Amino acid sequence: MNFFYDLLETIRQLIQDNLWLAPLFGVVLPFIEAVIPSIPLTVVVAFNLSIFSTAFGTLEGTLLAISLSVLGSFLGMFLIFLIIRVTVADYFLKKVKKNKYGKIFLNVVEGKNIWVVLMLLSNPFLPSSILNYALSLTKVKISKYIFLTLTSRLIIILFLVFLGSVFNLQNHPLNVLWMMLVYFAMLGLWILYLRSRKNKEDSIFKDSDN
Repeated sequence: MNFFYDLLETIRQLIQDNLWLAPLFGVVLPFIEAVIPSIPLTVVVAFNLSIFSTAFGTLEGTLLAISLSVLGSFLGMFLIFLIIRVTVADYFLKKVKKNKYGKIFLNVVEGKNIWVVLMLLSNPFLPSSILNYALSLTKVKISKYIFLTLTSRLIIILFLVFLGSVFNLQNHPLNVLWMMLVYFAMLGLWILYLRSRKNKEDSIFKDSDN
């Protein structure tokens, strides 16, 4: 990771001398993170936020950092999705269908009720690359995949930007524990809400097959 941090500093200097490169790296860095799972998304988003806030001001810079980070991350995940789907998906899908939990996952993803998948993809503490590999093995429609991935990327990056700012993670890394507590508290409240709406006819979370 030291190499990656050194690379970010080199890119920072390059952008300071050539501001027009900022949007390009704003997309390329999260794209690389989506392709190489070992690169932390938190670091990439923080870097983009720092660069764009300095160059364009707090409000405009934050909006640009969020938009370009979402775009780059989505494009990277979509590329991996397409590569796996056209190469090894059919082979591994046969193995997944033979597994009890694999079949459950396929039924959830390929079903009409997508909130469970969106909840999993929107969890910043789960390995999104692994979930993306799993999605690539399913027969999920491209339009559904784009919706799920774009929405989850936006949720995660907004979470990292705004809660990261609130808890000042760059100066106080241990505050990530408080951030996790807030996240899981919000997740718990959402699950309780979903359970309360489960049997209502007008619930948007009710499976249309029921």
